[in-house]
Amino acid sequence: MATHIDTRWISNGLSEASAEKARVELNETPENRVECLAALREKIREHKLENEGSLSAIKDTDRFLIAFLRARKYDVERAFKLAVNYDLLRQKHSDLVDGTTLEMVKPLFERRVVHVFGDRDSQGRRMLMMQPAKLSEGGGQSKDALRALIYVLDRIIEDEETQVNGFVFINNFAGMTLSKILMFDHSRASVVMSLFQDAFPARFKAFHVVNQSAIFSIVYAVVRPFMKEKLRSRYHMHGADRESLYAVLPRCDVPDEIDGDRPAYEPEDILRFLTSLQEQEE
Repeated sequence: MATHIDTRWISNGLSEASAEKARVELNETPENRVECLAALREKIREHKLENEGSLSAIKDTDRFLIAFLRARKYDVERAFKLAVNYDLLRQKHSDLVDGTTLEMVKPLFERRVVHVFGDRDSQGRRMLMMQPAKLSEGGGQSKDALRALIYVLDRIIEDEETQVNGFVFINNFAGMTLSKILMFDHSRASVVMSLFQDAFPARFKAFHVVNQSAIFSIVYAVVRPFMKEKLRSRYHMHGADRESLYAVLPRCDVPDEIDGDRPAYEPEDILRFLTSLQEQEE
């Protein structure tokens, strides 16, 4: 019996509104989709022939490949470069990808270090919240958080609604200590910035930082050199100022954990989805 996949996480195609957004914002038409998918596949095929063992992380499915085209507004050359970067990141940082299982990352979701909401925000975007203060003390924890983030992003990016509408991130730094801040060193910052800017087929629409203390400047100083101007323009630091947050993210979309109206989220929701995907893969 086929495993049922909740359509809140993996939709069956695009809604009428999202299809129109894809047309207007991403240059997507039925003809463009067919032609550009064929062109992207051909570039990938040629690259594999010339570079043995390359692009092994790129799945040859329409649902997966279309994410690269949408992330680069149907510019085939830029979509191909994104696919190459996606693969290179996984080769360079194989310790964050290879062999990762749901059981390995499950504790990060249970403790809400990585927090994915089942319902989209008012603009149709998939919402994630990172809460690094919930990490345990000790070496390797920041690596575990990154592994969990990549694991879930790799799975929910196959949702076509998310490909078109994108992601919004909330980084909740409530309770962060200096020792936990220092876990996110130069190498971790480099991976995160590569993921968000050059090596993942998604539209990252906004990043909101809340409840950060003065020592957050240590993290930002590490991360900022890796940020391109486009990402900097989408990076909003609010501290404890909720009106600042509500001005760019409606209160109805803000989780109640940080004084918004969005109901509390239980990690069992995303874990059920990830479990159903794992069962399907098996």
